[in-house]
Amino acid sequence: MKRIVLSGVLALTSVIAFAQTQNAAPPPPGPAPASDHSTVLVGLKLENVISLVPPLDLMGAKFSSGHDYNEGEILEDLHGNHTSDFKVSSNRNFNVTIKSSAPNFSYTGPGMSNNVMPCGALKYNLFSNGTGGTNATPSAWNPLTVAAAPLITNGTYGKDKPFSLKFKADPGWDYTGGAYALGVILTATQL
Repeated sequence: MKRIVLSGVLALTSVIAFAQTQNAAPPPPGPAPASDHSTVLVGLKLENVISLVPPLDLMGAKFSSGHDYNEGEILEDLHGNHTSDFKVSSNRNFNVTIKSSAPNFSYTGPGMSNNVMPCGALKYNLFSNGTGGTNATPSAWNPLTVAAAPLITNGTYGKDKPFSLKFKADPGWDYTGGAYALGVILTATQL
């Protein structure tokens, strides 16, 4: 009995297999299509890049009253903004330093004396810091020097990491009237 059942199962399996091969699509006529492949090797050379924008900002103040001379003035840009805003983009963590371009302001005007104002009459304040780094300034208002002073340490890599500065001129009553100018240099350096 087992042989009859086994023979029946084998016969049924053969019929099903034959039926499936009859329903399969016939192979295309002629030889099988040929194929080949290629590999593209892609290489990237990434340089360490850091960008500090804007490259130039203009800030100023007008001293026209006793109050201005007594209290000093917060500088503003042409639009009346009291902050100088910057963005750092870097593919590595970074530090930012600040320094004066010269030990003294340049002077233009009629005065022949009392016109040599030291860069320390200009003070800076790290007003905002969105870089992920640490505020490295020792106090709220810091006198500018010709030596690079730490402003931000260990800023986090990435695109458009913002920070802003305020500047305050505090010359007192020691200098003659005229136009005084000074360059302030900010430097972002990768770690």
